[in-house]
Amino acid sequence: MLLTGLVALSACGIRLPGNTDSPTELAEAVTEFRVVPASRAFVSVPSAMLVMERDLGGAIEQRITLPNPTSLAGENVIMLRAQQGSLARGTRFVLSEQLMQFGGAPSPFAGISEGALTATTDSFGDITYSTIRPGGDVVCVLAFRRTQTASRALPRGTGALDIMMRNCVSGTVERALAPIGTSAFGLGLPG
Repeated sequence: MLLTGLVALSACGIRLPGNTDSPTELAEAVTEFRVVPASRAFVSVPSAMLVMERDLGGAIEQRITLPNPTSLAGENVIMLRAQQGSLARGTRFVLSEQLMQFGGAPSPFAGISEGALTATTDSFGDITYSTIRPGGDVVCVLAFRRTQTASRALPRGTGALDIMMRNCVSGTVERALAPIGTSAFGLGLPG
């Protein structure tokens, strides 16, 4: 029976563990997100509209939906992965690896390259990001960070928290980056 299921998954174009560069690819293909209370979010985001989570085996993934006050298509979202074991090793930022783990670059960042990135640092580490100004006072950021801390307890065995955020706002780059800034790692609960 198990062999039949594996053959069926293989026939659907799903690569099985051992035949892929991603140790969570099969889990990503078959594991759905479920809605969880905002108090379970790995970071504090008072403006969160929805928090969803799924267990991928070697990682717990969350999606935090943010408001999008602009007329731009796409979702403002923070994607987080609490990495366990060997997935939590390595601190060097590699854009292609980050995009692969989060399913690619969201709109309007489809053609992003390493040369379009800049970095800033706060008390919790580096934020690597790219900006697009589509018009008026709207600014969009695609930002990444890895940290070993979070505003709430992470799952047992977690060694790192990887974050990717797409956020388009009216205002400044600093405002767009705020949801993954220092306040996200404070001890307060989301409002």
